[in-house]
Amino acid sequence: MRIMSGIAAAGLFLAVLMLASTETLSQDNCDSSGSHTIQVRAGDDGSPVLSYGGGSADEIHVCLGDEVRWVLTGPNRQYFVNFFSGAPFDGETRRGSDGNVVSIVIGGSAERGNSYDYDVEFADGGSLDPRIVVD
Repeated sequence: MRIMSGIAAAGLFLAVLMLASTETLSQDNCDSSGSHTIQVRAGDDGSPVLSYGGGSADEIHVCLGDEVRWVLTGPNRQYFVNFFSGAPFDGETRRGSDGNVVSIVIGGSAERGNSYDYDVEFADGGSLDPRIVVD
């Protein structure tokens, strides 16, 4: 009877270790630099134009704990980043620029595999609606 109990306990312990290691491996699969800078500028029609890494900023993939910064290029003007239905960070879902930057850290209620739609709008008009995907 003791042998059976010992085998059962060892099996349970092994199962717990396997589940814990699977979770750790899946967290390590997120391929990210930890910092993301999205450039914001005014387009010819006055609406915001976003670029990321020299390309499109329509969809940015991030990991939990990453910092995302929107940086205004060109003339200084007030702008806002608004998340529609929930945000991948704690606090207010609408953030105004401080100088020429809006900055957030992915976390809080963010969930892996979810995408978060948002828009960027200038205080004096024009908006754009890209998304952030948490990997």
